[in-house]
Amino acid sequence: MAQVDVYSLENKKVGTIELADEVFNAPKRKYLLTEVVHWQRAKRRSGTQSVKTRGEVHGTSKKPHAQKGTGRARQGDNKAPHMRGGGVAFAPKPRSYDYALPKAKRRAALAIALSVRNGEGSMKIVKDFNLGTHKTSGVAEILNNFSTPNTLIVDVENQNLQRGARNLPKSRYLNVGGLNVYDVLNHRNLILTEAAAKSIEGRLTGQDA
Repeated sequence: MAQVDVYSLENKKVGTIELADEVFNAPKRKYLLTEVVHWQRAKRRSGTQSVKTRGEVHGTSKKPHAQKGTGRARQGDNKAPHMRGGGVAFAPKPRSYDYALPKAKRRAALAIALSVRNGEGSMKIVKDFNLGTHKTSGVAEILNNFSTPNTLIVDVENQNLQRGARNLPKSRYLNVGGLNVYDVLNHRNLILTEAAAKSIEGRLTGQDA
């Protein structure tokens, strides 16, 4: 078990917590991080592009000139892809870029991402993230205490934190259930509440299944 320090919101050590090595000190396998990030980005692609083919372009299908005898190349109609105003060959259409990825790989990659942040010393565990206000300035002040302007904050359900972190330019809040590899790697620092850390540990070790 890994011993990790627990801090108050004033960045003062208030205790320690034991966390599973398989989640917060996992072997580094970069290829898994790459694979899962590519999968997440593919899922986020809108896939809404749509371009007209020659069958969808408005216009006549009449032959522009005779097949022979004009000295010009034969043409079928003005809607062909090589004609000005014609349709597009192999035109892109709305589609989903999503594909399946084994749950075991997704869980392993999340453990690796957390272990990377823990190994770098850029992961902090706080006792809780209870705020008396939902103002953005309150969350910004706490991040200033930790000197972490670019931060992913993870907690269990926390309405004040959710609303307060909405307008932060470089940081964001995630409910523990939405924690993912892309967001962990996309933020330079990671702050977890004690409850969130234990929830993540149970989720990735299968103890809460």
